[in-house]
Amino acid sequence: MKRVFIVLGFITAILATILAVTPLSNLAIIPIIVAFLCGLVILFISRKQNTKPKSIQYIFILVIISLGLTIYKSVFNKPEIGDTEQLEQRAEENLEDSKEILEEIEIDEDF
Repeated sequence: MKRVFIVLGFITAILATILAVTPLSNLAIIPIIVAFLCGLVILFISRKQNTKPKSIQYIFILVIISLGLTIYKSVFNKPEIGDTEQLEQRAEENLEDSKEILEEIEIDEDF
């Protein structure tokens, strides 16, 4: 039982760390929570058995790192919005070009 939680904790902690450094850092929250809960379960099991596995420390370190990176990215990464006037002007030009192209097309009405 304890080994299952250790393996699950490591896998989710590593997945959370990988997701935290990618642009999908918002998705790292779910593996962070799962890894943290697995770490707590391992902690309670090891206290009952009076053992001190190092795996708990490694899981919590990975959780803290990935949580820190996720919080950092959510606070300091702001999506850059371009100049909306230029985008609107391009849209109008594309619309005018499309109208001109459609006017130039000859349609046979002899169908």
